[in-house]
Amino acid sequence: MPNGTKNILIITAHPSAKNLTKGLAQIYKDEKESKGFTVKTVDLYEDKQLPYLRFEDAQYIEQSKEISYYQEQIIWADEIVIIYPFWWGSMPAILKNWVDSILTAGFAFQYGDNGRPYGLLQGRSVRIITTCGAPKFLYCLNGIHRANVNIWKKSIIKFCGMDFDGYHLFGGVDSSGKKVDKIFDAVKKMAQK
Repeated sequence: MPNGTKNILIITAHPSAKNLTKGLAQIYKDEKESKGFTVKTVDLYEDKQLPYLRFEDAQYIEQSKEISYYQEQIIWADEIVIIYPFWWGSMPAILKNWVDSILTAGFAFQYGDNGRPYGLLQGRSVRIITTCGAPKFLYCLNGIHRANVNIWKKSIIKFCGMDFDGYHLFGGVDSSGKKVDKIFDAVKKMAQK
């Protein structure tokens, strides 16, 4: 990273035009740009839409222009921040489809001669920021929080050779805007590091 600058890619996944996800992305972007970093934001609902993944052989997924576009964004990025609403104990379907379609064998990981996988996207860090209506402690009590941290950290991020920079679940968010200022402050502090 020349002169201490870095490229930051923010990926959002929320179907509504007015949502907390976009607000969090804007705060993160503004804070990083104020430090001189270059930031790109990608909205999976508004930018290049991916068709749902289909293939007959996982080793031969057709390389569409949309897949190439998103893979180029990942190659460009030093830091990736993924922001989305936490629904039904997981990520929105559009984000899961993005993971399945973009982080493919030969691009994000490869299997060695010994049959073990190794990541191809070293040198990048990934941070996850998500919000939900239920209080966070409910997801901690039932194990869903830990499961999602492990899925992102071990099964996706580290599997692809990237560094895990944290999973941040903000709970108790509702349409009345309760807790929103506290969440904005927390995300701003995250971006300052």
